Formats: sequence, C-alpha cells, structure tokens
Amino acid sequence: MITTARQLKDLIRNLSKKKSADAQILMRNYMMERFLERISLSEYKNQFILKGGMLVAAMVGLDARATMDLDATIKGTNVSVEDVEMIISQIISIPLDDGVSFRIKRISEIMEEADYPGVRVSMETKFDGVITPLKIDISTGDIITPREIKYNFNLMLENRTIEVWAYNYEINSHII
Repeated sequence: MITTARQLKDLIRNLSKKKSADAQILMRNYMMERFLERISLSEYKNQFILKGGMLVAAMVGLDARATMDLDATIKGTNVSVEDVEMIISQIISIPLDDGVSFRIKRISEIMEEADYPGVRVSMETKFDGVITPLKIDISTGDIITPREIKYNFNLMLENRTIEVWAYNYEINSHII
C-alpha cells in the first residue's frame, strides 16, 4: 500500500524511467485510477461507462498514456451540471484507505464541443501534500453497439484490477 508522497513519487519516477513516460502524466493516471476505483464501489458503478484515451491505452497496452482526462458515458440519469455535481460528490466521498482526497473545482457544460450533451468536471486530487489536477468529461446519449462490456482495468502501481463498464473497443474503435 502506498502511504506517503515520497513513496508514490518514487514509484512514479521508477515507472517513468522504465516506460520512458512523463512522470506528471503517470501521476495524473494514478489519480484517475483512484477515481475509477471509487466509481467501481459506488451506487453509480453500472451507469458509468469508460471510454476514450484512457480506455484505449489500457486495452491495447500502451504504457505511456498521454490522456489528459477521463471520458465516460453515463446512462439512466440526466447529465445536468447539478446532477453531475451530486453524483461526483457522492463518488469522491467514498472512503478508501488510499489517502487520496478530491475537490471539485468547476463543472461546466460541454455541449458545444461534443456530438452528445455532456459535462466537464475539473477537480484537484490531494495525496500527502501532492496536488494533481483532473478533468472528467461525462456525456449521455451515446449509442453503444452492441453494448458495453465489463472490463478488468489493470492498475499501474498495484498487481490487481478493478471492474468497470467500458465501451467494447473492438466493436466501437471508431467511436473511442
């Protein structure tokens, strides 16, 4: 278990050297994984469907994931700013023994930038004094054909997976 900023930074630095990847990107990905784990334990776990760069990189085994945000489709609920704020607040309040805390900085609509209505959540994560910004883009109305799949997401610093719903990459590679 990672308990201090020094330990986390050392693990990230070693992985960065091993994979020739940017340490800041790896730190951001670690924090996105902490958020994904909270989703997987939340009452919304069956409504969040992971998509986008982070999923593609995980599925095809890219080590140096350069994604700047986490993309998800949410089904069965509205994606108004107010609804998303309530949902994200509940998710980030799920206690895990990982020492990571989250703070919502801003939530805004992204309809003008996307094919489907959505919301962008800007957050800060904090772990033992280390602050990392995160962005989460949440859409609704995406057509998932044939349907989403359960995916065992490999954690980069731990020898385990978390189960999340995800786009079926092989079928929907043109969407992701």
